Amino acid sequence: MGDNNVNINKTIRIVIGCLCLCVSVIRVFFFIFDLGGATVYSFLLLDPAELVSVFEALIIVIFGLLFTIFATIIAVIVYTVLGILQITLRKYKTPTILCTIFNFISIILSMRAVMLLATINKFDIFIIVLMIFYTIILLLCIVSYIRFRKQE
Repeated sequence: MGDNNVNINKTIRIVIGCLCLCVSVIRVFFFIFDLGGATVYSFLLLDPAELVSVFEALIIVIFGLLFTIFATIIAVIVYTVLGILQITLRKYKTPTILCTIFNFISIILSMRAVMLLATINKFDIFIIVLMIFYTIILLLCIVSYIRFRKQE
């Protein structure tokens, strides 16, 4: 029975790793196909409902684009590394803890982006898909961590 629990946990970790790698790919597609949504998602200080002058808007757009590029690169690197760690280091719980933290943060950012877009009556499928992935990964990480604790 103990070996079965270990095998189930390894399978969960492989699924988590694959989902993290999928998130990396989705983030790249998000950036390529929906730059506006990616900017709202990435740029924490952006409030699309706020009125600004043309000069302020230009500065916000330039800064927002640069920040979005940076945030996308970081997110792709983080989720790729987390995916690889989940798949290769299945015996350790540190990757699961890190994955839980990053996915919790990502869920909060996704909810914030959905609320910001709702203020301008816009719906973004990429954000919803990412939020679903983040939630599934978070739940699987919690299950995996609980299984680790039971094995100890």
